[in-house]
Amino acid sequence: MKLSSPKELMRFQLGGLLGEGADLQVFAATDATTDEPVVVKRPHPSLVSRNMHRDVEARTLLQTELRTRMGEVDGIVRLRMLTEPDSFTRYFGDGPGHHYSVQVEERAKGIPLLGGVSDMVRGHPVSLPLNLFVLHPSRAYKSRGYENPVFTVLRIIGRVYEMGYLAQDLGPQNVFYSPASGASAVIDLGTAREPSESTRRRPAFDLNDILFDIFRLYTTPEKPPRDAALFAQTREFGLSGTLERKAEALSREFAAIDEGRAQAALKILSTIRERGYVSVSQFRIDFQDYLSAAESVDRDAAAEEAWRQAIQELRSPYWKKYLFDSETELP
Repeated sequence: MKLSSPKELMRFQLGGLLGEGADLQVFAATDATTDEPVVVKRPHPSLVSRNMHRDVEARTLLQTELRTRMGEVDGIVRLRMLTEPDSFTRYFGDGPGHHYSVQVEERAKGIPLLGGVSDMVRGHPVSLPLNLFVLHPSRAYKSRGYENPVFTVLRIIGRVYEMGYLAQDLGPQNVFYSPASGASAVIDLGTAREPSESTRRRPAFDLNDILFDIFRLYTTPEKPPRDAALFAQTREFGLSGTLERKAEALSREFAAIDEGRAQAALKILSTIRERGYVSVSQFRIDFQDYLSAAESVDRDAAAEEAWRQAIQELRSPYWKKYLFDSETELP
């Protein structure tokens, strides 16, 4: 993609801040020529002011190259523009002191499966979508037959892998989900890295590292909550060490549950521990088996009622900053 002149950014009328992390700020905006909603991304000003944004810029350029080579792919938002570096003082109303590039993308419909850290710190229920629609969906919602967001993520990982890279950061924070349609959209490719073989100083880094993170982030050995408040909680297993040690630790969590999905989970984790996955399609088959086993688990009336109560929290004002209408999209 050819870099655009900084002047071209002025056609996108800047709106409010949608979210921010350690690396980026993301704003809502509108294309003044088409009225199309978009998002505008820039390196976080705290990095720019200290001239520590070069890694973010390099990652953005690589993402742009990969997305250009991929072309139009179902399940990833369309990149509209990447500008040449500039100060953008007039556009953003501040001057961090160094030049940087700005991305413009189409705005994803729906809500993030997992909200940003800054919103989490402010006490917003950022984990609700992940818990409601991926980890613990109700029987009635599962009966609609929507595609699990993991399959959208795996489709993108597969395309990136075909180009010789591993997409590291396609966790729930980078996926938007529309409850009414079940459609998912990846909003950021994260950090793309080339595979590497093991050396005396470092272990191998291959497709199995990526697939472990996908399995870890989009599944849980926990049973469906029977308290609506628990749907808003973010879970962490505190896994660390080598891939083999992390897979073994998560295997122990799944081995402790007396359900059919445990066997399917242990098969996946055993294959990962042995670095046995050589293609995304191979993992996809095993993950489908896991989902089928998970969906067969009975939920008691208390868990179903907790789900119905928890989903009402998506009607709160916090969710209005997204392209999401709770009155028409909630079951």
